[in-house]
Amino acid sequence: MKGLKVLVLAAVVCALAVCVLMIPETAMAKTKEYGTLKEVIEAYDSSRCKPCHEQIYKDWEKAAHSMPIMGPFNKTLGTLQDYLKQRNPEKGELKKSNEVTKSIKEYMMPCFVCHVPQLKEMSEKAAQELADAVLKENYDVLEKLQINCIVCHNQMAIIRTFRDGNPEPDTVYGNKDLGGAHADKVFTKSKRHEMIEDASFCGQCHQGPNILHSAEPIWCVSNLDSWLQSYIPNGGDKNCQDCHMREPGTGHRFPPNYQDHKYELDRLKKHIKFEASAMAYTQQIKVPELISTPMVVIKTKTWSEGIGHRFTDGCPSPSHFLLKVKVTAKDGKELFNETKYYFPQKKRGDSVNTVVFASLRKLSLMRDTALQPFKTNEETFEVKLPKEVEDATVEASLILVIEPGVKESIYDLGSFKKFVSTKGRKQ
Repeated sequence: MKGLKVLVLAAVVCALAVCVLMIPETAMAKTKEYGTLKEVIEAYDSSRCKPCHEQIYKDWEKAAHSMPIMGPFNKTLGTLQDYLKQRNPEKGELKKSNEVTKSIKEYMMPCFVCHVPQLKEMSEKAAQELADAVLKENYDVLEKLQINCIVCHNQMAIIRTFRDGNPEPDTVYGNKDLGGAHADKVFTKSKRHEMIEDASFCGQCHQGPNILHSAEPIWCVSNLDSWLQSYIPNGGDKNCQDCHMREPGTGHRFPPNYQDHKYELDRLKKHIKFEASAMAYTQQIKVPELISTPMVVIKTKTWSEGIGHRFTDGCPSPSHFLLKVKVTAKDGKELFNETKYYFPQKKRGDSVNTVVFASLRKLSLMRDTALQPFKTNEETFEVKLPKEVEDATVEASLILVIEPGVKESIYDLGSFKKFVSTKGRKQ
């Protein structure tokens, strides 16, 4: 009996050994780790791609992906700095993170994993160097850490690694079959991979909130979620790549980049529509005496055309539309002035009913007045006029504000002006 037990045990050990040997090498391989930030920058230097892909590279240089740490108007850099400062054991809101992990790399993941995907391959030393560079605003370093050719066409190219394996270290992946060879000293091979054309490829970062398996869940963007739940069910048939890469003038610019004001203004006017109408009349109601009320009625319509998700969305969270309506008398006296805001209003991650804009606590929606696919935001304003006023001027405008306080981030998208009179006169 004892001999039988020994034989069974030996058989189990052999079976386990065989199973281990049968596990694909890609599944067992450890993620490579760069010891210093300098090594990371050198490994992910995509400047050598430019000679062969000159136009693509020039387009990418105009994209927000080329400055993921700074972001438009340096807003992203401020957000990342704020996140890092919150780990302060005395003042920081996330000071308890020190109890959860001593690793600065692990602490940085919730925010940095999308803005600097290279972080996944950094050592603790390299991660600390990155944190220091962000806090000290070392642009010489930060400008070299980009979401570039190597990130998208190698590191992030394969979504389903259990099914498809890890990205091969010498291979670039794209949406075309280039014959297998690639003229580069490191990435010597090329392969077509179907998922690069799928919306889920972009959704690796452009979705949220990142509640699943995140130590500090934060709602940054929800493009993929909104596309799946609002655009597709209502008949939409385009994906991220169709609108952000295949439309004329897009390609590897991956718009938007709101620092390119003229370019974005043209795109916004194509996709954001605004209409308004106004009339003045005297409303009369007999209840049973006759009550006469002179008034102006203004109607507005705002909608997105061809945008496959809620808009505005994402970071910076303060981005919003301003719908302004004003009525003035003939003598210039202001009779009415109201502003409505269109944007996803994100709730703090606690019981307090307060909209939050900061990098922390954004976890769910309090209210969503953003423009939704296939839906028009309609407003009606009824303005009662003083008895002595018969004539008035109505003005309405739609403005997009990307970063409050930054003049270059303000986009005027539509305006309306009309003279109205209770006497029925027309301008």
